[in-house]
Amino acid sequence: MDKKTKKLLIKIMRIIAILVLLFAVFKGVFVLLVLMLLSLSMSYFVNKLQLRNFGIELVTLIAVLTGMKYGPWTALGITFILILYHLAAGGFFGPYWFWVIPSYCLAGVIAGFFPVANVATLGMYVTIGINIVSTLFTGITSPTFLPKYLPFVISNVIFNILLFNLVGNVLLLLLI
Repeated sequence: MDKKTKKLLIKIMRIIAILVLLFAVFKGVFVLLVLMLLSLSMSYFVNKLQLRNFGIELVTLIAVLTGMKYGPWTALGITFILILYHLAAGGFFGPYWFWVIPSYCLAGVIAGFFPVANVATLGMYVTIGINIVSTLFTGITSPTFLPKYLPFVISNVIFNILLFNLVGNVLLLLLI
């Protein structure tokens, strides 16, 4: 094993040790941190693997879970950071930042006002709402781009509905 690989393994082991300690002390915060790290990693790999045309992201899930568990203002802050990073790391640059960032942040805030809602149902509504807003503004500002954008919308709705239905309740329970 070369020196560079060994150093990387040591760093990974330290990160794992810190995460285990965090989990033992702050289970809910730990789960949220892991979700945020997964989201940041996914954003990076979406760009690297050239999957930008597919609506693969964890920001919506985290926005809703954070809102439901920690309230609207915490969700606003976390969602803002995640969607900003997602757009930048995914290579999404353009005028749509002006409606994408607020719509995702608003989704987290709205979820904060419905802490006892069914997470799958709320997640579905929020996902559809975000995509309606994005589609409308994209249609208004870049109508020629709309046909190219629709596969993103469709895959994003499907991806998020599956996420909310498969893991939404479990993750919400873990965010104690």
